[in-house]
Amino acid sequence: MKLKLAKYAFLVVLFLTNVVFAQELMVITEEYPPISFKKEGVITGSSAEVVREILRRLKQPDNIRMLPWARGYNLLKTKANVALFSTVRTQERESQFHWVGPLCVSRNGFYAKKGSGIQINSLEDAKRVGTIATYKEDSREQMLKAWGFTNLDNSNSSASNLKKLLSGRVDLWIYDNLGMPGVAEQVGIDTIELDFVFPIDEVSLYIAFSKGTSKKIVAKWQETLDDMKRDGVFRKVSRKWIPEDSMPKLQPDTSSNDLHKVKLKIYTEDSPPGNYLNKGEIAGLAVDMVREILVRLKMPDNIEVVPWARGYTLALNQPNVALFSTTRLPQREKRFKWVGPLYTQIWGFYGKKGSDLKITSLEDAKKIDRIGTYHKDAKEQFLKKNGFVNLVSTNKNISNIRRLVEGNLDLWVSSDFNMPYLAKHAGVDPDQLELVYAFRSVNNYIAFSLQTPDNLIKTWQQTLDNIKSDGTYTTFCRKYGFSQK
Repeated sequence: MKLKLAKYAFLVVLFLTNVVFAQELMVITEEYPPISFKKEGVITGSSAEVVREILRRLKQPDNIRMLPWARGYNLLKTKANVALFSTVRTQERESQFHWVGPLCVSRNGFYAKKGSGIQINSLEDAKRVGTIATYKEDSREQMLKAWGFTNLDNSNSSASNLKKLLSGRVDLWIYDNLGMPGVAEQVGIDTIELDFVFPIDEVSLYIAFSKGTSKKIVAKWQETLDDMKRDGVFRKVSRKWIPEDSMPKLQPDTSSNDLHKVKLKIYTEDSPPGNYLNKGEIAGLAVDMVREILVRLKMPDNIEVVPWARGYTLALNQPNVALFSTTRLPQREKRFKWVGPLYTQIWGFYGKKGSDLKITSLEDAKKIDRIGTYHKDAKEQFLKKNGFVNLVSTNKNISNIRRLVEGNLDLWVSSDFNMPYLAKHAGVDPDQLELVYAFRSVNNYIAFSLQTPDNLIKTWQQTLDNIKSDGTYTTFCRKYGFSQK
């Protein structure tokens, strides 16, 4: 009887597995040499051959289709059982899709026509040029829009963008180091005709699966890709098209004694009082804590201030990246490894003192006309998920304070940790503002990329715990006038 039941259970599992994989995937890519392109009518390239090997190992049909990026991306967003590669994994896209990878690493930046004389030393410089060519629905276009760029000229063709640059119709073209040579060849020019004028970031490319795709399929694809990396096939296939430094690194087996060998990249944002720039120097409560950890572990102090969206994307994609101060939220929990908490803060709605606004619940706040929020901030994301449609978002948080005081906003979303410093930075006395309603208490941590060695995470956590227990933490808090309840 037991043997019959076991046999029956096995057949059920086998049947369910076959049902899952019977749902045929639509596998899509774009013309993007050397990652994916057509040669003599056959789709090939580094990522295309990796995906083809995954399909072979899973005994699935080789049905890779090539479509324009915007069309493929739209299918990914609207249809079930769609896989699109190679897709940059960003903060904005993270929750929209399932992910398998990484497949490769590319470096984005601005290109100019040789001899143009254009010099770019910052993103602000780039905002002041006439126009920048972007690829429609591309992650780079989305990134520039999120950073407040309004001088973008998009098209559905990278070759078209390069032609516009060469003809003088645009001043800059944003693209990456892997794809640029292929586009130049397509247009019929030598790469020496272009000047790389400003690097922006480094990103990893993945296979993105639509939300309607079975998680079992996604997990099986990731497992198969990991097997290919371990058995050497992934590197053997990829090295035909891309350089060694563009291949994603396997997580090293790092012992505690070798932690100093890990080249950790540490990013933060300009958001006082936790982390900010003071006369060109990085300072703040969280900065002091991270710096103390680095001193005690005898690791280099290489903290860098970057826009939040960029730092988040790097921590999401690259190995050995630390990002602080990051609010630890349920939707972020499995995306990073965590060390902390650095501090606790209380989110709330702030109003102009004497406004007599009465709020006792989130539902009350939904009835307010205009609530100022910081674009893509965790507090804004929380309110949107809770059905708020009365939010007025901005890329400059301090402008919310001025608009609140001037009567152009009814409420502003901030925290007890940030509010006094941001108000003073805006030229407003914090006493002019009052907390109308507190709606959530959260903890802020150091978020590490998933490819960071576990031993490093453990050592950092132990060191932070020691900083708290030996009184150093209290000293830091007093320095910034912060009382941790």
